[in-house]
Amino acid sequence: MSDSFEKVTGKKSAKSMIISVFFLALIAAGAIVFFKYYEREKPQISFSGDISTIGLSKEVKFTVSDSRSGISLVEIVLSQGDKSAEVYKKEFSRQGFFGHNGPKKLEETVTLESGALGFSDGQAELKVTVRDFSFWNWMAGNETSANYPVIMDTHPPKISILHSTRYVSPGGSGIVVYKIDDSIDKHGLTVNGHFNPGFPVTDGEDGRYIVYFGLNYDAEKIEEAVVSATDPAGNTGNAAFGMILKKKEFKRDSINVSDNFLNVKIPEFAHEYPQLTGSLVEQFVYVNNKVRAENYESIVQICTKPSPARFWQGQFGRMAGSRMAGFADHRTYFYNNTEIDQQVHLGIDLASTQRAEIKAANRGRVAFADYLGIYGNTIILDHGQGVFSLYSHLSEIVAAVDEIKDKGAVIGLSGSTGMAGGDHLHFSILVNGIFVTPLEWWDKQWLQLNIDDILYSGAAKNRNL
Repeated sequence: MSDSFEKVTGKKSAKSMIISVFFLALIAAGAIVFFKYYEREKPQISFSGDISTIGLSKEVKFTVSDSRSGISLVEIVLSQGDKSAEVYKKEFSRQGFFGHNGPKKLEETVTLESGALGFSDGQAELKVTVRDFSFWNWMAGNETSANYPVIMDTHPPKISILHSTRYVSPGGSGIVVYKIDDSIDKHGLTVNGHFNPGFPVTDGEDGRYIVYFGLNYDAEKIEEAVVSATDPAGNTGNAAFGMILKKKEFKRDSINVSDNFLNVKIPEFAHEYPQLTGSLVEQFVYVNNKVRAENYESIVQICTKPSPARFWQGQFGRMAGSRMAGFADHRTYFYNNTEIDQQVHLGIDLASTQRAEIKAANRGRVAFADYLGIYGNTIILDHGQGVFSLYSHLSEIVAAVDEIKDKGAVIGLSGSTGMAGGDHLHFSILVNGIFVTPLEWWDKQWLQLNIDDILYSGAAKNRNL
């Protein structure tokens, strides 16, 4: 009887244990389901940039996220008084009872057209509502709702042009001086599709801005010259003006590429560009075209980040020595009396003695100091407000990026690195990435008449030309 009792008791204990395990598993599963599907973490909302003001048309970038159950709804409503308009709405469907198919993160851009929506200038409100796929709140999900006060401002900035360069040649430089009657986020000058940023004339409170610009050497006409300014609301004001293009002819040269030049130069380029293949002539043409274009893009990229302060003063210095080649000389290259390439020389070549000291043409920050393809060892100085100078073919660099170099400071030694047949300096001036003739910047009278007299004479500050 004792054995029977123990067997019955054992069976009951085993059954109780199975039931207990089952209920524990059920409770655990329920907890997991509750934790996963009834989560209470609310979605997140963030905006990129300033949304406190809205103009006639403004792009607003926003990000919503929900790392748990995903986003089910995003809605943006703009309201003013008793008027409201839905400017953005996106919903995601649930697929299956336990399906959560909304994105974890959503980055979108919406364009607010206040004029088309019928809103007027003044205070308004932007309301953003985001829901997720949680089963919480009777399966309605967690909701985040945020209200952002905004100011409707549909009036673009007004631009007063105080001075603009009247005559300019292909490869020449110029300036525009102007005032703006509003707070601004971005302003500058567009000439023939190329944007040149504007900067305050001084650190003072006179409210004047200046743009330095260059005209491409191959410009055949001036299609547009427009100063623009965009305020925080996204409104853009424009002020166009006229310039007269002074035609200019550039020198044409023929250059014979010798076997000796190829045997000396191609190994240098092959070391830097292992992708070179083919004959020495084919490699030369590749470097003179493909590598040259890549170098140009690198230089333009460096010039997109000018210092806002003007470092330079007065005329730019010129290396003593003989002039070997001029700005925008059109070159045709021949090998064994056969034409193999054509290029344009965007600088002035100067030569004196081997390993001559190369000095900073004016005060500036070292923006680049390294090897640069056809230019060889190269230094680029940022003189501020879009003006740059370039020194290439150096045998030695004695400057480091971000150093400030005073006018006349030694920054390197002349050489023949890159696409150079002999020891010399290739010197260039760039204005916002456009190569321009250095002759104007070497000319004290040109700088005085075309820039300094405009900026620093009392009459020029207020006249409207």
